[in-house]
Amino acid sequence: MNSRIQKQREAVRNGFYHKFRRDISRDELNADLESIAAGLSLNGRYRLIYEYVLDKETPLVFPGEKIIFTRTIKGHPDFPTKGLDQTKHWRALENLSIEWPLLLKEGLTGRKAACQKVLEEKKDDPEAVDFLTNAIAAIDAVAAFAKRYALAAKEPCQRALLEKVPYCPAESFHEALQSVRFIMSVMRSTGGEHMGFGRFDQYMWPYLKNDLEQKVLTKDEAFELLEEFFISLSRDADLYRGVQLGDNGQSMMLGGCDRNGRPAINPLTYMCIEASEDIGLIDPKINLRVDSNTPRDLLMSAAKLTKKGLGFPQYHNDEVVIPGLVNFGYDLEAARDYTVAACWEFVVEDGRDTPNMFAFNFPLAADQAIRSGLKAGDDFEGIMERVKTAAQAQTKGFRESCEQKSYYLPEPIVSVFSKNAVKLGRDLNNGGGSHYHYGCQGCGSSSAADALAAVKYLIFEQKQVSPERLLSALESDYENDEELRQMIKAVPHKVGSNDDYADDLLKRLFDIFADALAEIKNNGRGGRIRPGSGSAQHYVLMTEKKEGQKLKATADGRKYGDFVSSSLAPSPGVRVRGIISELETYGKLDYNKICNGGPITMELADSYFRNKEALSKVVKLIQTFVKLGCQQLQLNTLNPDKLRDAQIHPENYRDLIVRVWGWSGYFVELSKPYQDQIIGRQAFGS
Repeated sequence: MNSRIQKQREAVRNGFYHKFRRDISRDELNADLESIAAGLSLNGRYRLIYEYVLDKETPLVFPGEKIIFTRTIKGHPDFPTKGLDQTKHWRALENLSIEWPLLLKEGLTGRKAACQKVLEEKKDDPEAVDFLTNAIAAIDAVAAFAKRYALAAKEPCQRALLEKVPYCPAESFHEALQSVRFIMSVMRSTGGEHMGFGRFDQYMWPYLKNDLEQKVLTKDEAFELLEEFFISLSRDADLYRGVQLGDNGQSMMLGGCDRNGRPAINPLTYMCIEASEDIGLIDPKINLRVDSNTPRDLLMSAAKLTKKGLGFPQYHNDEVVIPGLVNFGYDLEAARDYTVAACWEFVVEDGRDTPNMFAFNFPLAADQAIRSGLKAGDDFEGIMERVKTAAQAQTKGFRESCEQKSYYLPEPIVSVFSKNAVKLGRDLNNGGGSHYHYGCQGCGSSSAADALAAVKYLIFEQKQVSPERLLSALESDYENDEELRQMIKAVPHKVGSNDDYADDLLKRLFDIFADALAEIKNNGRGGRIRPGSGSAQHYVLMTEKKEGQKLKATADGRKYGDFVSSSLAPSPGVRVRGIISELETYGKLDYNKICNGGPITMELADSYFRNKEALSKVVKLIQTFVKLGCQQLQLNTLNPDKLRDAQIHPENYRDLIVRVWGWSGYFVELSKPYQDQIIGRQAFGS
């Protein structure tokens, strides 16, 4: 990075832009909005948010900057619900990626014209009139805000840029970057959550390609613009909502194939990976689609980014993901065009799927089956039948939640950038999408399988432990039987070592989970529920010592309050045979049944990269991941000793980055439970 970009990076990390923020609280914003929202429709209330919040923002344009936008108010407004039925469960839009090509090809002017055309056609449809009228008003609010930004610009080139986009279609790479930055920032300023950049290299490449061919830009100038765009995403990322700082959904997908199945890798694919490595920030989160034919030099570039220690790219195997989406019911062309919502959950265009709706507790289902089965004198297969019963009890709760129905709030600007929504005259959240599936995370699967393996091995096969002894130990949290806990820890069959004994139980658990969800034919929105293998923050939430916590000590030797396994990873403390054996384990799963997403999560010790052949080994690892039929893979570079020291001396580790679940964050800014879980992960050495 050159000196100008280096200064921008330092300004972001030193909080330079924070001093320009006005301390308008969320409560103040909400009070004002509630006072003026009464009597408005849902669409009208969201349009009001745009008008109100953008009016309070102060346009800031700094000398020499080329990618422009700075947040100037701290607060986030909530949707004003005064006068609405408070017994209803209102849900906002989240975890999606708008159709960015529509913004770049048409700009706000084109989308406004499309809304006006459909409004005339549907003038006798009150619902369409309400949606389209408010969508047009929201577009006008954003356009007026963009013009205020143009007036604030002192330099002619900045003013010309802001007078052009996002109001008009983009015609250059610079204009395309600025348009995306502006609209994404506006959506986030008005309360949007976990919205990603989609297939960034696909819709941006035509603009860059043309600029390079017409000699508007050199490759170095384009790279500088790209790095500035990346840095700008961190300028106000601390204001975004999330479980932890960094959990903001600023993800982009690279590589893969086009809608016809042809390879779609282009020079921008490489540039994005190189820029991410160069600037070394947690945003944007890089995702890379791979298959058996992915060029080795691209994998080598990705491996260098992995070595950087940012926790990305996250890898997605097209040879598994696309068939899984098609098997679930998506059209082949749309499935080929998949991206991720925020972390790892797959999204397909023209839909309003909610990929993080439910979380399934595998360890709880196994524990309930083990305790009740042992008390009843069941054999092991009887316990497995009880796992099915426990799974159905959990999914019954999901079914009941679906039947109670959630009420979805509109989002006019997001809907404007959906061809389908505008054409239908309906908000994307309320009839404007072509599919409305839910997603369900499958949490703690390895821990559950290890518990079942221990019961099967120690009680039913080796007969070393009586049912009564295990039940007593579980009830006492192993307080009086540490010997048994160590026996369980020593059981030779653990998930992650390519051990068919344990891996078969893992596969059976996922089959039970998927079959139970398949019984729910309608989620209340005309869709179904997609099973997944991710766990997000639930490896912490499902294990916290708190009132109402159902998951206590478990038969894998885990004590009450200890973590369970995260996504697809061995149980905490389990030492597996090696990296490849872990891939072999998770390659046995039927991903046609679990298409919501959820990565294999591996930690590589920093010593792994001391060998000069390390990058080649990472490339081979990715190729093996594809060959073995795994679905998703995320790699983190980890040094537990450094992380422990960072807990004691955080001032020395301000820029230390780790992969948390589907996102990366600064280690010292994470809550201690998440820090402790990361420290406890197994790291493969050289």
